[in-house]
Amino acid sequence: MSLNAKTFFLVFLLAIIGSGCATLPGGAPDGSLPAPELIAPPDKSRGYSDSRTMASHSLTAKGYERLEKGDVDGALRLLEKAVGINPSDGPGYYYLAEAWMAKGNYGQAERFNKLAEIYLRRDRYWAGQARDQKRRINRKKIGE
Repeated sequence: MSLNAKTFFLVFLLAIIGSGCATLPGGAPDGSLPAPELIAPPDKSRGYSDSRTMASHSLTAKGYERLEKGDVDGALRLLEKAVGINPSDGPGYYYLAEAWMAKGNYGQAERFNKLAEIYLRRDRYWAGQARDQKRRINRKKIGE
């Protein structure tokens, strides 16, 4: 397969995957978790130009959806793949921490929250979400 054919296939595959994540009108999430900001198309100035990062963000979005539906184990599998593909995926670590909190494993949640804080520190909104998450983890750990 030539490079152009591979590139076309990858773009086509990502478009299909992305269309599967599209929501229908009226299907708003309940708001218990902040939605990942993955709606805008990749922008080279933000570092989303490579296919690995795009694939990672697609998996993060799917993991978020699974987490919202209560499928914590399914979310964990997708989110672990996302950060495996792109180890600097801050939202992926944030949602991994959420998933581990949902399973009651606050030690794992704390470790992923620390990674989320590192990779989200440049984004004011996400940095605030990671700090709030850290507080929630600490409250849960004290209550154990």
